[in-house]
Amino acid sequence: MATSARPWTKRYLASAAAAVVLLAGCSGGGHKGGHAGLPTPAAGKVAAFDLGTLSDTYDLNEVVTAGDMLVSSDGSGDVYMLDWNSGYHPDVIRMTPQGVVSRYVQVDHRVGPTSMVVRSDGSVVFGVSKDDSGTKTATLPVTDKDGSDSTLAIPPTSSDALPIGERPDGSLIVSEGGDLWSLKAGRFTRLYHQAEKIFAGAVVDPAGTVYIVTGADLSDIVVIPVGKAPEHVHLSGTVPGTGTPIASLSMVQLAPAGAGGFYTLNQDPPHSSTPVVYVRDGHATVPAVFPEDGHACTAGKQYPALSNTCGSRAYIAQTGKRLLLFGSLVSRKPADPALALNAAGK
Repeated sequence: MATSARPWTKRYLASAAAAVVLLAGCSGGGHKGGHAGLPTPAAGKVAAFDLGTLSDTYDLNEVVTAGDMLVSSDGSGDVYMLDWNSGYHPDVIRMTPQGVVSRYVQVDHRVGPTSMVVRSDGSVVFGVSKDDSGTKTATLPVTDKDGSDSTLAIPPTSSDALPIGERPDGSLIVSEGGDLWSLKAGRFTRLYHQAEKIFAGAVVDPAGTVYIVTGADLSDIVVIPVGKAPEHVHLSGTVPGTGTPIASLSMVQLAPAGAGGFYTLNQDPPHSSTPVVYVRDGHATVPAVFPEDGHACTAGKQYPALSNTCGSRAYIAQTGKRLLLFGSLVSRKPADPALALNAAGK
């Protein structure tokens, strides 16, 4: 998920482990007997469903209305989110690709609206926002899998310090202003630097490749494979049914793709639609487009992914074979349904 942006285009480098969590629903928290799990979309279709039916413990429809929701995913396809409704001791919620929802760990330290990464050792690392005290940040807060607290040393910075993901070798990727660092065994390695802040346009895919959207749109993407120097990629192509260049789209949210590369939820320049873009190996495809003035689709039904009237959602994440769009920045009763697509390569 990125930091610091327009209200609905607010993005958080919570791409941790890349990136985003799911959850949204259709029946405003309505229950739940007999958990149906996640839907199976037909090819070229988007399936609408009520994510609120997946848990009797958490009101998932309400949880995903938080504008500062922290989301993340791990290599197994589980997705995580921070339940701000838990108050001073928020829960990190885990959802499996089978749609099983449970508490992963309870957090006993202060957490800001930044980002989080669930690491391969089970610990959860949180970002830290810049404050006005002039004091540099030198550590990130960590909640271990057993619920205990610790810290992780980072290069001292006066900017936001945001974990974005972990590479297969266990190195944690952290953004600080315009710098991107790799942290491992107490050593800091700068992977990339730019003059402007990396607002949150960065993810780490399962192979450990780091992708950075350097500005507000998709016109310039930096790719950093493991052991290689950064290279700039410029996307070509247009959004299906329009002449809108993919490179001109404004990024809203990023999420790592299980097959490599990443997904991005975007707005087109006229703000008339919200295309989903999949980027891998320098190529971009558009698996779905949602109208900006769309209406909530009906849970349990499927619609053409490229020509529907479904309103888009606030967050995007891959879990197993599905790409999910979910959540809202405004609480609605009943809640709008979540949306599921087939993930690339699945």
